[in-house]
Amino acid sequence: MDRISNKSENLIINLLYASFVFSLVYLFGLGIGLKINIMLQVLIVFLGSMMVKFFLLNPLILYGIIAISSIITILIHRFAAPILFTIVERVLYLSKNIIANFRGKENIASDNILLFWGILIILVSLFTAFILFRGKTIYLLLPIYISTFLYYWYNFFNQAYWMISIFLIAFFILMGLDKYSKKKIQNLYAPWLKILTNYSILIVFIALLLPKNYNYIEWFWLQQKVYTAFPFVENLRSYDKYTRKSGEAILFDFSTTGFQSKISKLGGPVNLSNKKIMTVYADDSIYLRGNVKHVYTGDSWDSILKPLYDYKLGEDFSKLTYKEQQYFYKEEHIIITNNDFASTTLFSPYKPSKVNFKDNHILKVNNDDVIIFPNGVYDRESYTIEIQKPLPYGILVSTGMENKKTYLPDLNIYLQIPNEKITERIRNLVNEIVKDAENDFGKAVAIENYLRTNYKYSLDVKYVPEHREFVDYFLFEEKRGYCTYYATSMAVMLRLAEIPSRYIEGYLAKDLIEDGIYEVKHENAHAWVEAFIEPVGWMTFEPTPAYPVESRLENYQLNESHKNMELNESRENIRTHRNDIDGQIIDSDQIAMDEMKPNYEENYEDTSTGLPSNTIGLFIVLLLLIIPLKSLVGLLQYSYGEAKAKKLSNNKRVIYLYQQILRLKELMGCPQLYGETHYEYANRIAYKFHSYDDIGIKEITEIFVKSKYSNSISSDENVLKLEMYRKTMEKRLKNYLGKMRYYYQKYVKGIY
Repeated sequence: MDRISNKSENLIINLLYASFVFSLVYLFGLGIGLKINIMLQVLIVFLGSMMVKFFLLNPLILYGIIAISSIITILIHRFAAPILFTIVERVLYLSKNIIANFRGKENIASDNILLFWGILIILVSLFTAFILFRGKTIYLLLPIYISTFLYYWYNFFNQAYWMISIFLIAFFILMGLDKYSKKKIQNLYAPWLKILTNYSILIVFIALLLPKNYNYIEWFWLQQKVYTAFPFVENLRSYDKYTRKSGEAILFDFSTTGFQSKISKLGGPVNLSNKKIMTVYADDSIYLRGNVKHVYTGDSWDSILKPLYDYKLGEDFSKLTYKEQQYFYKEEHIIITNNDFASTTLFSPYKPSKVNFKDNHILKVNNDDVIIFPNGVYDRESYTIEIQKPLPYGILVSTGMENKKTYLPDLNIYLQIPNEKITERIRNLVNEIVKDAENDFGKAVAIENYLRTNYKYSLDVKYVPEHREFVDYFLFEEKRGYCTYYATSMAVMLRLAEIPSRYIEGYLAKDLIEDGIYEVKHENAHAWVEAFIEPVGWMTFEPTPAYPVESRLENYQLNESHKNMELNESRENIRTHRNDIDGQIIDSDQIAMDEMKPNYEENYEDTSTGLPSNTIGLFIVLLLLIIPLKSLVGLLQYSYGEAKAKKLSNNKRVIYLYQQILRLKELMGCPQLYGETHYEYANRIAYKFHSYDDIGIKEITEIFVKSKYSNSISSDENVLKLEMYRKTMEKRLKNYLGKMRYYYQKYVKGIY
């Protein structure tokens, strides 16, 4: 590029030059762990790049400074102190550290970070200044800069996205200057520069500000085919160190996720990565426990080393009895596949019971259900977890579950607090929150609701001041934060309310990429709370407002017949009580009419016994008469039921319609499973009906649950929605069964 004499032009070129250098060295700083305020980085880069430019254009001055510095150093070494040895040792130490870092063997040492970053500023500035101020073609910048940006992006530094934006804005402006600065038409230059600058910024920022949605369209089957045909595509943003041959699987550590910048201290700025680490095959979004911590110190959590017990793969380690598994838990299975991730920690929801893997190594499990697999699970390896998922709180209470705090072998661990650090205002706040609660469950929900409604979820937080207790600082000063802030506060507040709690770290599998398939990234790392609530035992609580709370069916009630059911009753007998369990309406008039229905199978006699022909004929006549008669009775019965239902209140009408919808789904091969909540059922089958559900089973279920379990009055619009949905399902069932079978089912056997 020709030298530009105009001072304003020189200023623009210098700013563009400094912008280029900053966009690259900022990423270098992230990569080596530099911890300097970004504005200070801008200042350092600007001054450093200007100095490099000056010496590049005035090399004699640089040579003179080097010569004088060398002479002074030699004189000091000779007559004052042997500093040359110190300098050589320091250079060798830095060189070895840098070489080892390039080879992937170690990180840049903390005392080398700033010095190494300074060297990078010099090198990048020298290269860029040589292109810009020595008359070289500006397009030589592209391969170095763009390839570096892509490298950092592939290595999960998402800041590369913004740095390449800065680079492109500056480069577009530079292109215009390179083309038009050679024209010395002053009256043309000024408006051109203004237009060029405005449009360069506008183009890039429109691209940046266009709406972006994480729920983008994905063709998972196509993606899998591409990965199969071209394996390198999936590994573009991957590392080789996660293969089994590396042998580098380690225990899960929350500090590696980016949510906790300091290993030994809670809070502070986050540095999230969108690197995919797991694919989870499950029926619904789930919490994946990786770590359980017990001791709160005032600014961090520690785990107490508990005994690890050995189990074989496929062996049940849940310590639940068969009766408990049948009545209080629902069995589920999930499959987890690691993606560029190696860990000896096996992630699982509460409560895991069995693990299956391709080899026969031993599992190690502690009393908090943390699972360790010493052999490690590596890239593209999968394991299956069988879970005994507790039924919702309301069902467990109604079915007579009886767990006491005193049953916990390590009760004091889950009630530990650093009394000398917990302030009086925290204690007073907890007392105020739980004062109206009737039991431990009410206290826990009150604390959870308080945190969810009174504090702001934010990743933009500062480091917690030294010597400040973390919970007090969050509750009364910062008043904003992310999951570790909320989970720590709730765990401590529960303990102050005499409720045992444990602090859980892991991941939340919530990003659905296809029905039943979830993608987990480092940015899905999460912390939450488990509290021991009498009489049901350990329960999951979600104090972080950015995430939903699962339905607990607090107001759920069973009728007396089910409460008195013996625990040794078979599963088949339990199914006969399902109407009661799921809160279905049973019309006594309909029961009486059903009891009067003739049993055709019992009345039928084989004609091979030699019955007289007139008997056979009479039987055929009766049969031909009975079917229309039963159809007429069925029609009258259905019409009577509908007329009676229309007199019900809106809430009861919604419940009535919802139970009929469940029956229609069952006839189409999608019954609700025993012990399955309504929400779980809706989530499990939604994808099977989404193509023709104008409203959707999830919305229908939400209306039903609110109508049945809350004090709100359902609207006429809600009733109409369920009526329309039932009508749609009846049409689908007619197509599914055929008209003859449908009408026989509806009016002879009775659909409802």
